[in-house]
Amino acid sequence: MADLKISKYNIFFEDYEGNMIAVNLLSRAIARVNKEKYEKIKEILRDPNREWKGEYEKLKRDLVFGRYLIEEQFDELQHLKMLNYTARFDRSSTTFTIMPTFECNFDCVYCYEKKTGPSMREETTQRIANYICKVSERKRTIHIGWFGGEPLIEFDTIRLINEQVKKVCEENKTNFSSSISTNGYLLDEKKALLFEELGIRNVQITLDGPPEFHDRYRPLKGGQGTFHVIFKNMSILLEETESVMVTLRINVGPDNYDSISNLLDMFEDFPKSRMRVYFRWIFQGSEDNKEFHTKVREFRGYGREAFEKLAIFYMEALKRNFNVMLPILTHHMYCEYDSISSILIGPRGEIYPCTVAVNEGEEIGRITEKGLEYDKVKYLNWHRLDPFEDEKCRECILLPLCMGGCRYTRVRNGYRGCPEERKAVESFARLWYVVKKHEKQSKSQCLALNRESDEN
Repeated sequence: MADLKISKYNIFFEDYEGNMIAVNLLSRAIARVNKEKYEKIKEILRDPNREWKGEYEKLKRDLVFGRYLIEEQFDELQHLKMLNYTARFDRSSTTFTIMPTFECNFDCVYCYEKKTGPSMREETTQRIANYICKVSERKRTIHIGWFGGEPLIEFDTIRLINEQVKKVCEENKTNFSSSISTNGYLLDEKKALLFEELGIRNVQITLDGPPEFHDRYRPLKGGQGTFHVIFKNMSILLEETESVMVTLRINVGPDNYDSISNLLDMFEDFPKSRMRVYFRWIFQGSEDNKEFHTKVREFRGYGREAFEKLAIFYMEALKRNFNVMLPILTHHMYCEYDSISSILIGPRGEIYPCTVAVNEGEEIGRITEKGLEYDKVKYLNWHRLDPFEDEKCRECILLPLCMGGCRYTRVRNGYRGCPEERKAVESFARLWYVVKKHEKQSKSQCLALNRESDEN
């Protein structure tokens, strides 16, 4: 065996049952051992190139298998760089995020978007559909995500594009999938019944706590509450479809923090196997309503404190048998808009770099009859940033997961857009371990139920 060294991405901690947990952020290996074995592991790590025998030899093989120990000549940074570049510059699949309108029926107190603006015209809709159909001929996968404004205001646009693209993808044997991010208010039974036919398999809906807080933060433009309509629509969607999943984003702030448990109570009778939840602090995407966002920042704190205040809700959701999503665990990128194959199209056919950068002047191109036409200066400025050229990123233990953080923050503000997890790495690893443990238990339960069903 070649000479070995310790991976720089190992984390060890004790769980709530007195066992030791070993996590490697690069290989994503997670292992649990008792304290006796952990003492032996520490001995091996102190002298990895010694010729160990018996149980020590087996433990050493396990450490190599999980990449806690790596070959002396193995360059983890170059490996990470290759994974990141492969993900960012892969052209075999394309994701189109389409904003059919800037209009929104809500008047959220913290919104960074315009809430008013153009909607997609028929000729623009057909131009986009034609382009995606043409692209699908040479792609392994096409995904269409719907965003807004409120995309369901323009449901006919969604229907036209998805129907045409899905049909052509089937003819070309190209994988097709679709999703939508909606406030949920217009998601009535009529639309829900069409989602599976249109290939829409995931619906993300945001709630800001139970009704008394949600209705204050996310009212209609006329000031009326929205929670109960959304809640009813979510119930109908899950009842009337067989395969559509709901991703529930729960926004957290100082006012609703102590009531998040009450919101989870309301979903106890929902089919949890078709739901996943995640929790985020209310996001500031603009300079509007500074007083409100200052209050949020002061309450949440920074770094480890901010993360651990949210981790409490993840742990509670897991105890209640909800599936949870950890947003930082993406596919070797910080977010999809790091990729050259993720294209965000606005209602006039203009192209934006990401869903936060959709203000006038932030366009980086447009879709024409000839295809995509980019402003090369803006396009290159967006994609030029590379965390592997940043010394602090290169030294950061979280690099395998965050891959340099938010690109928009770097481009707009000139500093790193590090996630909260950076200053709470062990706390994040603990939560990740619990999530994986829950997923494994859920999978075992499903297999047991399937066996029981087969036997009957």
